[in-house]
Amino acid sequence: MKKLLIILAIIVLVVLFGTWPLSVLSKIVEWLATGIRWLAKALDWFDWNGLLI
Repeated sequence: MKKLLIILAIIVLVVLFGTWPLSVLSKIVEWLATGIRWLAKALDWFDWNGLLI
């Protein structure tokens, strides 16, 4: 039920306001992904990538 409400909210936003809310949301997600990628590279000191075999 919660997922259905989220999907309906996204559809209503697109119909009422166009695609700019989705573009803003995509920029926020892109910034988060860049930060997480930077953090992963900073924590990968020995180039192990989490594989300790």
